[in-house]
Amino acid sequence: MLKQEFLSQLRTGLEAASIEDIDECIDYYDEMISDRIESGISEENAVAQMESVESIISNYKLEKPVTKLIMDKVQKSHEEAKGKGKGTLWIVLAIIGFPIWLPILIVIFVLLFTLYIVLWSIVIAIFSVLVALGATAICGLFTFILMFTGFTPWSLGLFALGAALFTGGLAVLLWHPIWSLCKAVAGMIPSIFRKIKKGIA
Repeated sequence: MLKQEFLSQLRTGLEAASIEDIDECIDYYDEMISDRIESGISEENAVAQMESVESIISNYKLEKPVTKLIMDKVQKSHEEAKGKGKGTLWIVLAIIGFPIWLPILIVIFVLLFTLYIVLWSIVIAIFSVLVALGATAICGLFTFILMFTGFTPWSLGLFALGAALFTGGLAVLLWHPIWSLCKAVAGMIPSIFRKIKKGIA
């Protein structure tokens, strides 16, 4: 396949999928293929090394919001029904089924939103442990310093120093694993929602 044929198929597919900024996408892949040709690869091989048109379109679809994907799915279903001469029947069934599919749709959106909030809450909760340990260590050191001014009893000051050293050491020890865990959970969130979008698309 030659470059122009590849780009033509890509443009057609992107337009059919209602992807925005199609010209930017075409320019990007045009430049990518041209760079490979300039490096000495033949045009056919340069195109062969690219992702398939279907894969590129699928990836662009997954960048759409869930609401847009659902609307595209509904529109496609309506167009297919119209193509079979059943467009009016499709509209009638959609109106009759309104009391059923609307609550289901609302529940789906609420569940997705809840899942999103819960996942980010886990990240915040894990990181809060680290912040709490660090804050405890700082407060302990401050209490120990106050011991020398007479505002804090010696017994409390020494206890505060011990607590500060313990929590501070624990914060340093857990910094890397907690930070890595937060990044891992945060990285999972886009992946989970991409899989959900893939199921819808």
